[in-house]
This record gives sequence, structure tokens and C-alpha cells, in this order.
Amino acid sequence: MSKILVAITMTLYMFFTLLPIVWSQSNEDARRPLDLPSGGSGDDEDDEDAPETINFWGGAYEGDAFFWCLDKSCSMGWNGEIQQLKEEFTSTISSLSSQAEFGVVAFSDGHISWRASPVKANTANKGSATAWVLALNAAGWTCLGPAGVETLNIANQSQKQFKQIMILSDGEPYCNGSNTATQSLQDITMANWQQIPINTIYIATDNGGIVFMQQLAMQNNGTFFNPL
Repeated sequence: MSKILVAITMTLYMFFTLLPIVWSQSNEDARRPLDLPSGGSGDDEDDEDAPETINFWGGAYEGDAFFWCLDKSCSMGWNGEIQQLKEEFTSTISSLSSQAEFGVVAFSDGHISWRASPVKANTANKGSATAWVLALNAAGWTCLGPAGVETLNIANQSQKQFKQIMILSDGEPYCNGSNTATQSLQDITMANWQQIPINTIYIATDNGGIVFMQQLAMQNNGTFFNPL
């Protein structure tokens, strides 16, 4: 009988001694946060903010928003430049990711904008912009200055951090018979209060507009490119 009492006593002692330890460990496990896999919801934001690289007429440009200012003056039709412009733009715009933004302006006697504000580079917008550029005809003067200012007005509306502007032309600005290079350079540079890089692409075989296009890029943190 005494052996039974001793066994019962030892059993009760071990039960009440170990119970708080087990309860404490269980409670601690309940409060312990789950181990989550590395990389959270911020990855999508990082991807959205990350710049991408595009190629336009042989030049590489890195950004998250791209704005084109395209020459459609009469000289763009002399040697098939307007057709090459359409092919280059079509190829480049199709490469944009859906996270990018873009805008397009074209100029000759005056200028026209595809959209008055930046848009997402989704499939529908890229298709619409491509069709718009494909319908451009080469005619008129090279009134580049106001078109450059309008391109900046569109780009300034974008909240993206790595914006790029690309101005393409085959000559120096001439508008209604007058050389407007100095005025165009001044107007565009003054309008660039956000200091967006303005990259210039000069596609003529002569040197008539090279100095202007080089100065425009240099004064606006951009690059000058002559693919010929």
C-alpha cells in the first residue's frame, strides 16, 4: 500500500512540476511570428519604379517614361526618312513594358500631340500611338521650338522618376522662312524646369543642324546622337 502511495505522489509531483513549463512553451509558440519568405509586397513597387532600356534609331535610353518629339517636315520625305521614322518608332514603342509611360508630339509648320498627357504603355495605347505615327505625312517647315516646349509640358505631368525626352530632326529649325534655332534653344531650355534629359537624334547626311542639336542636348543634360 505504501508503494502505491509513493507512486501516486511521484506522479502528481511530476505532473504539477512539468505543467507550467509545457504551458509556457505552448504559449510562446502561439505568440511567435511566422517566418515569412524573403521579399514582400514591396517587390512589385520596386519593379514598377525600376528604369528600363529602349533602343531608338540605334541609340540606347534608360528610363521609366519616354517622350518623343518627331520631325515631319517636307525634307523628311526626300530620301525616305519619314518611312524609316515610322519603322523605328513602331519597333521601339512595342518594346515598352506596361509599367512605362510615354507621349508623342510631331512637328512641321505647327505641331500636333497624340495625347495631351502621359499615358501607360499598355497594349491599347501602344497600338493607338503606332497607328497615329504611321499616318503622319512629311510636309511643311521645321518649327521645332514650340513642339519641344509642348513635349516638355506633357512630360512634366508625369510622376515618374527617370523621364527621357527624344527630339528627332533632319535639320536646323526653320519656321516660315526664318531660322529659329536661337529662339528654339532658349524656349526649350527655359521650359525644362524639371531638368529632364533631352536627347537629340540628328538623321541628316549634311551638317546643317548638328550644332543646334548638340547644343540642345548639352544644355539639357541629354545626349546627341547621329546614327549616320
